[in-house]
Amino acid sequence: MALARLSIENLRCLAKVDIEPNRGLNLCIGENASGKTSLLEAIFFLGRGRSFRAARRQAAIRDGASSARLVGRLADGRSVGFEIDARGWTARTGGEPVDSLVDLACLLPVQLLDPDIHRLVQEGPGARRRYLDWATFHVKPEFLDAWRQYQRAMKQRNSALRQAAPDSALTPWEDSMVQAGNRIERLRRATLAELQAPVSRAADALLGAKLSLAYRSGHEKPLGEALAASRERDRRAGVTQVGPHRADLAIDLADRRARGRVSRGQQKLVAAALVLGQAEFLAPSWEGRGVLLVDDPAAELDAGRAGRLIERIASLPFQVFLTALDPAPLQGLEGRRFHVKQGRVLAVI
Repeated sequence: MALARLSIENLRCLAKVDIEPNRGLNLCIGENASGKTSLLEAIFFLGRGRSFRAARRQAAIRDGASSARLVGRLADGRSVGFEIDARGWTARTGGEPVDSLVDLACLLPVQLLDPDIHRLVQEGPGARRRYLDWATFHVKPEFLDAWRQYQRAMKQRNSALRQAAPDSALTPWEDSMVQAGNRIERLRRATLAELQAPVSRAADALLGAKLSLAYRSGHEKPLGEALAASRERDRRAGVTQVGPHRADLAIDLADRRARGRVSRGQQKLVAAALVLGQAEFLAPSWEGRGVLLVDDPAAELDAGRAGRLIERIASLPFQVFLTALDPAPLQGLEGRRFHVKQGRVLAVI
């Protein structure tokens, strides 16, 4: 149920695009600033409801246009649409309005591998939590309810903290946070245990080294005790500073901490192993709906490493959209080719 057709209107430099992608590999070749990344961004909007390039959705609207409109038709005949204008965004699946971006994520699961992917390894824990939660959301149906309960309770606790409320006013929200937080951590740990093997296989193929993952809880004591012990500190800060929302994922390459200790090229391959291993892990639950977006995979990599990465990408059971400035590393790959030039996307026959 991959994308059978993609229509784009007024997204960045793409004034009007209408293509019929291959259900497997799609190779998008073009010069810098031709619109290749914008093509991937359009698909990301359809699956995630946001951009991976800018915080404001409206920033993606083409200069001089009042709105951007995206429509994807799936292989099973269903459709998903997304529109952005000055007022905000609207989305539809199968002609029905979408109230939650969760609906888009379920209909068209999208993964991204772009030149900034090394940040997954090098930067703060937020991206690594989102990485783990994305997988957990797709394989543990109860995760979303637990996360929403935790967020609601934490919001109420934060409000009480800022109002200098007594401990008795914090306790009910802490009890709710403990109930939901313990579920979150149990589900995260279970997902991570299942994720380790496919990530290890990807790392072995890309780096020839062992890659191990470990969950780091956002609190040293049991959650209820940690929240109680942190009350005065949290009152001064006005926010809750312990809990699953502060968790991290430790990544070791060849028994050495990857963050801050390996080269930029190695960071990119470690992050690629995380994403591609996760994609392999999620493939059965996505039942052919998965789409992998890969932006310039050869950037900052030597020919050997780039070749291994592209070979691994091409072997995955997904619809893949892969962009490249230079077609040389893509020689021998079978798939539909598109030439992207000055905002136009043309199929190469």
